[in-house]
Amino acid sequence: MMRADSVSSAHFSSSTAPKKNLLQVKDLDIPAAQKIGGVVAALMMVVVWSGYFLSLRMGAVSAITTFEIAVLRFCIPGFLLLPVFIHHRQQIFQVPKLYLAGLFVGGGLPFFWLGAVGMQMGQVAEGSTLIPGVAPLFVTGIAVVIFNQPLSRLRLLGLSLIFVGVVAFVANSISGNSHVGAIVCFLSASFFWALFALSIRQSGLSPLVAASVVTVPTGCLLLLSGLVLQPELGWQQLPMQALFGQVFAQGIGAGLASGLLFAYAISRLGAEVTSAIGSLTPVGASLIAFLWLGEQVTSVVLIGIALISVGVIFASGLIKRNGAK
Repeated sequence: MMRADSVSSAHFSSSTAPKKNLLQVKDLDIPAAQKIGGVVAALMMVVVWSGYFLSLRMGAVSAITTFEIAVLRFCIPGFLLLPVFIHHRQQIFQVPKLYLAGLFVGGGLPFFWLGAVGMQMGQVAEGSTLIPGVAPLFVTGIAVVIFNQPLSRLRLLGLSLIFVGVVAFVANSISGNSHVGAIVCFLSASFFWALFALSIRQSGLSPLVAASVVTVPTGCLLLLSGLVLQPELGWQQLPMQALFGQVFAQGIGAGLASGLLFAYAISRLGAEVTSAIGSLTPVGASLIAFLWLGEQVTSVVLIGIALISVGVIFASGLIKRNGAK
């Protein structure tokens, strides 16, 4: 992980040195032992994400409101990470505003709201596939268009498979098996998640600090808006077991653990490899949704899951041709 002084020197070079492009992708030089830790963190992230999507779906069909789920998602970790945010505020303010905005928007309320609204209309299999699965399509696309990174044939193949998988989900929704609006929400959330992934890597912030950048301001915003709007709350109508499940899945799991695991994995593996491992999420989430909620998926959705998962592996660069980068 880059130190604060190295981050500062990278973005604020002296007048005598040539200025570096703000949008230049930073290379990762990580020992093999630390990469193993990144893989473990990414796999744990898959488990947390599976619980997150299941929690969103269960919240969508229960009395608890989206506002309450958002409060659990951001206020609990925001309170726990407030000392981290205050202690590292100077380092945070040294990060270019472009990346701070990417962290705040990509991992904050816009991302959460799109996922929650989509889950009210769609299925766990759709959300858990499209949000983390299509993110590499956006990540690689941004890297190629803005960062001028080369695009190998294997990565192009992977992106093509992801695109065909998305078409399969759209076709499934048009045929009446799902809601088109859910697909639009999930794809939009995926784009925000890609911004979040790239912003974490480019900011140079540690996982804890990066998580605090998202949760502390968002948690404060939610509390202030709640005092003004006074939305109707439904948590009292939930059984204690269901309420505890939402607190654990959203506040501890999605709100704290997922951000830390995701940021740590990216710092050790990079955004694209981390997104590739994240493609396992729909498999776990769909299985849990089938066993717990009895959700059935069509053959077209299964094909879409397979196409996107395989496409992510190719697009991430995990599989390389001899002599190719």
